Amino acid sequence: MPYCPKCRYEYNPGVSKCPDCDEYLVDTLPPEKDNDDIEYDDDFDKYDDWIPLARMTSLQYAEMVQEIFESKNIPVILSSASGHFAHTGQMGVSSFRSIGNFIAVMVPRQFAEDADKEAEIVLGETWTKAKVTPDQY
Repeated sequence: MPYCPKCRYEYNPGVSKCPDCDEYLVDTLPPEKDNDDIEYDDDFDKYDDWIPLARMTSLQYAEMVQEIFESKNIPVILSSASGHFAHTGQMGVSSFRSIGNFIAVMVPRQFAEDADKEAEIVLGETWTKAKVTPDQY
């Protein structure tokens, strides 16, 4: 039976691609990840010091930044208080609120410096213009 290497779901013979993950199926599942490999999608609550790094006006740029951060194991949340583009709602009582249709790119404070450098490398001036200064936290 073929399996999806991402969601690990088993499919009937003849199916070649996971409709949910858009991954090609494999005959044998890869081994489970070690405890050192953190899946941040399930571990957002382990950080209590999320800060906004930027306010993006483009969904494409926000998702690009998210992919960059995830590839570097930097936890990231895209948040929009208006409910557009990203997760709706707040991460706690002291959360930063995005304004209008901006998407707030948020990371735990301990990852801020590395995240900023990575985004700057890829997006350059677009990132610089979107950055939030510490007095805006």
